Amino acid sequence: MDSTYKTNKYRQPLFEIVGMTSTEFTFVVAFAYMESEQTENFCWVLEKLKELFVKKDLCPQVILTDRDLALMKAIEIVFPRSTNFLCRFHINKNVGAKCKQHVVNDLQKTIDTLWMEVIWASDEVEYGQRLHQLEQACVDYSGFINYVKDTWLTPHRHRFVGL
Repeated sequence: MDSTYKTNKYRQPLFEIVGMTSTEFTFVVAFAYMESEQTENFCWVLEKLKELFVKKDLCPQVILTDRDLALMKAIEIVFPRSTNFLCRFHINKNVGAKCKQHVVNDLQKTIDTLWMEVIWASDEVEYGQRLHQLEQACVDYSGFINYVKDTWLTPHRHRFVGL
């Protein structure tokens, strides 16, 4: 689930919901123009989606989103049994942009590699080790490491780290 931001002639967010088959093909499930990206608007769209299910107790097992907090809240309300994971592509794009703002060019590739090792850690021990290595590499870049921890790892790591 994702929204485009005012890229149409009506200057309204377009909220798109897609599914994925077992052979990794995507298909459109639904889309809606919304007045704004507020929790109540997302709830309305998700409730309409829920009405389409043949079995009323059926819900998606997993929902993948970016870190749109209003959408994440709406998912909690409408599909409380669904697991909401965050898209690593969007996360890595944001972390990479922040790295370019805060870190000198020579270290950007190293830090990107260390970041990938953190998010692909296979268990808690490896996660702790990889995070420590990233923190050590970023000792002179507190703005970057604070962003990574405060925006992504502390509140959301359970939604995207591969433990």
